[in-house]
Amino acid sequence: MQVIEDKISFVTANFVGRALDYSLKPFNWGEADEATQHLFHGDSFEEEFSEIMRIISDAGFKTIELWVAHLNYNRATQEQIQKAKQILKSFNLSVCSYAGGFGNSEEEVEKSFQLAQAMGAKVLAGSLNEKLLEKAYSLCQEHKIRLAFENHPDRETPEKIKELIGDREDWFGACVDTGWFATFNIDASEAVRELGKSVFHVHLKDIKAAGAHETCALGDGIVNIPAVISALREIGYDGYLSIEHEPEYHDPMQDIKKSLSRLREWLRE
Repeated sequence: MQVIEDKISFVTANFVGRALDYSLKPFNWGEADEATQHLFHGDSFEEEFSEIMRIISDAGFKTIELWVAHLNYNRATQEQIQKAKQILKSFNLSVCSYAGGFGNSEEEVEKSFQLAQAMGAKVLAGSLNEKLLEKAYSLCQEHKIRLAFENHPDRETPEKIKELIGDREDWFGACVDTGWFATFNIDASEAVRELGKSVFHVHLKDIKAAGAHETCALGDGIVNIPAVISALREIGYDGYLSIEHEPEYHDPMQDIKKSLSRLREWLRE
């Protein structure tokens, strides 16, 4: 695996708590998601989108993984989509993937693919209603975009991801989230080896302890990120490595910068 700097990306869901100024206690992902959508699809869209892209660019990233709450397939206008593309270009940023949940109807999943294509994403990384798998498979072929299922709860093992992929491995694959594997006490590097060529995308995430999902800077938790990198090299992975860290009550950027520096060092080894 030869990963160069433009194959490291920033997951914009790292800012999940930002719309509410990291003050939502107890934290609820759904509420934070809705607050983000509300903030980013109104009159302040250009200002807010520009600000987070400036922060990401200043941290040294060239690529983002765009979270659906920041440009939502159901809510974003064509004007907002075009403005987002202009803002990204102004900060020399590109989109490698569109991340999150992609809908509960054929119309919603089709809108997801259309928005991903408009933004230049080559992968949808996340989940959708399993009743829509056949529709999604046809949309993958139509839009030339791959769908990578993430190992969130209820699909937390490599075996469950393989069941979703089925015999559609040309367009369906896995989005490995190292932190979620660790939450369920699964060795992420072994999971990578088990999934093999099915790995289409990677979320590098560290957590403080198994059994919970408190994220932290890469290298500060229990996930052996260098071992994951070694496993990715073994399977010949040449896709993106998305740094993911979603603290609920504070800004993630100090930890993200630390993670980026450490990841660059590990990739040189």
